[in-house]
Amino acid sequence: MNIIILLGPPGAGKGTVSEVLTKHGIMHVSTGDMLRQEIKNNTALGIRSHKKISQGLFANDADVMTMVTDFLLSQKKENFIIFDGFPRTLIQADKLDDFTKNSDVSIYNVLRLKCPEDVLISRLSGRRTCVECGAVYHDIFSPPKIFGRCDIEDAALAKRLDDEPVVIKKRLKIYNKLTKPLADYYKKKSMLVELNANCSPQDVRDHTLKIYEDII
Repeated sequence: MNIIILLGPPGAGKGTVSEVLTKHGIMHVSTGDMLRQEIKNNTALGIRSHKKISQGLFANDADVMTMVTDFLLSQKKENFIIFDGFPRTLIQADKLDDFTKNSDVSIYNVLRLKCPEDVLISRLSGRRTCVECGAVYHDIFSPPKIFGRCDIEDAALAKRLDDEPVVIKKRLKIYNKLTKPLADYYKKKSMLVELNANCSPQDVRDHTLKIYEDII
């Protein structure tokens, strides 16, 4: 089983990259979506994570590793997976390395998306998510046909708790402290590929296709 790891601050375009790769048969896995499902199901893990996420903090490393490990063990060996939002800390990266040494999982490469902070704040503060299907819109870049309503489900669109401007700044500060060092971690392993995400979504798509043209 091969996995691609996506690194990048909130709002950098990890969802856009994932959208491109899933169209070519690569499975997209978002640990953020997994955590939100745990919260929705009111599990013990979800209850622990909800308080932290609503404050712009990361979920516990142990909880994230439990979810990821259980997921990987349930997958077929031939699957190709892209991880969006994992690992987010050096502890998670070390644990993932330990897991790969004792399983058939291999890291294909690590894609880092780079984007200025002011652009990220603008992107995230205008983001809206469908309360039913999870489809993502943006007030400026990708608005729905009817304001406040999902094009697919005709359900209400809501701003996520962690997309409020005050929380965004806190998320970016935490990202710079905990996740940014992962770029150096994987660069030393010669696994890191960088993509300039300060551009249009279509440019991000085109750059992604060029990077992964050998496997899609």
